[in-house]
Amino acid sequence: MRPTAETPPAEDEKPYSMSKGGSMPETRRLPDSMAPCGVYCGACPSFRKGCRGCGSENHKQRRTSKWNCKIRRCCFEEKSLALCSQCTDFPCKLTDKLQGSYPGNERFRYRHEVYENLREIEAQGLDVWLPGEEERWRCPACGKTIVFYHYQCPACGYEPGRNG
Repeated sequence: MRPTAETPPAEDEKPYSMSKGGSMPETRRLPDSMAPCGVYCGACPSFRKGCRGCGSENHKQRRTSKWNCKIRRCCFEEKSLALCSQCTDFPCKLTDKLQGSYPGNERFRYRHEVYENLREIEAQGLDVWLPGEEERWRCPACGKTIVFYHYQCPACGYEPGRNG
């Protein structure tokens, strides 16, 4: 998430540059609001409420499940990559399992979009894709963030598809 007056930059958040036609980083570094699998963490109900996001290296956070994520470990620690799509083994059984999890369950639609997200990042560059995701998940009624699982704005109750 880009820093605003409401959300200042995280102390461990470093600049990123993955522009279309530009080079991808040689080693892993994504904005905190981005996961290596292509999930936009900024729409997670836990983001900035105990969780710094999958891209974060800050261990001082309540939400710790990311440290045991097999995809994150493979990409960041074992292969020093920023995104799964940079791997010569992509797609693999780990990403296939995530993409195919909970078929037909709308709560997990964000997981069913990871391959599409990674293709868009490759085509557009992260510098274009990430602000697009921030806008996609911004509530048109109040400007807060619509969260996945519920696909509803927790601040005002707006639901895409129902209210607009």
